[in-house]
Amino acid sequence: MSLRQLPEIRAFQRTDALAFEPPSQIAADFDASITAAATDADTSISIYGQIGIDPGTSVDNTERRISNALRAIGKQDITVNLNSPGGNFFSGLVIYNLLRAHPAKVTVNVLGMAGSAASIIAMAGDEILMASGSFIMVHNASAMVIGNKYDTNDATELLSEIDAAMAEVYAARAGVEKKVAAGWMDRRRGDGTMFGASSAIESGLADGRLNADAVKVSAEATKSVPRERVLENALMTAANMSPQEAKALIAEIKSGTREAVGPVTRDADDIRTAIEQLRSTIRS
Repeated sequence: MSLRQLPEIRAFQRTDALAFEPPSQIAADFDASITAAATDADTSISIYGQIGIDPGTSVDNTERRISNALRAIGKQDITVNLNSPGGNFFSGLVIYNLLRAHPAKVTVNVLGMAGSAASIIAMAGDEILMASGSFIMVHNASAMVIGNKYDTNDATELLSEIDAAMAEVYAARAGVEKKVAAGWMDRRRGDGTMFGASSAIESGLADGRLNADAVKVSAEATKSVPRERVLENALMTAANMSPQEAKALIAEIKSGTREAVGPVTRDADDIRTAIEQLRSTIRS
């Protein structure tokens, strides 16, 4: 179990009405080229890129991969090398719980970014070390809601519960009251707070700094996925659309027309209404 006695995050009911992705600013700031300079293959786990399955790439940062890696390592101290803008919160919380339950010491190295869901994963470290120029980003839970008014109401309640769970974890790790951590998340109307290495250490969200030679810039890093590809993946997952249907609906939104190309398989009007609200985001 965690050497710091960190709280376990209870399981949340997964829902197809929510499609998680890193907020646009975090995604824009993410530098996928930053990796660990060296790793011990026997006791290290690397988490690079979006949490969950990174759409359009072969990157697998799911709880299944992390669970398999922990099982292979066994009861040894481990190092988690982390550079991620976040992604699927449900996967993130399961990974946090898996690391929290590891019977030996867990060291988390924040190499570039621990944003959004990845910041929760980082909190599972018994020791959290940050590279120069790296940062931890905490904010209120953010997701695309796809469905009808009942789905929207349920999503609002679920996101509030997720916010409360995240605030509890940050508070426990930093040794502050829960309302203080909630304030970090809620700053600037929910945009959250970005902690650089110095401020993270000062706030209790990290313990120390990584040596500069622990980090390298990889020329072979996976490029960031275009936001349209992320949206296509969300539509295919949450709305049971084919790739052609997802592309058609996105093209319709971008062009400002109301004509969909081909049939949409579920709740077409509700999906279109929800996605149309993202026009300005898609065009940014």
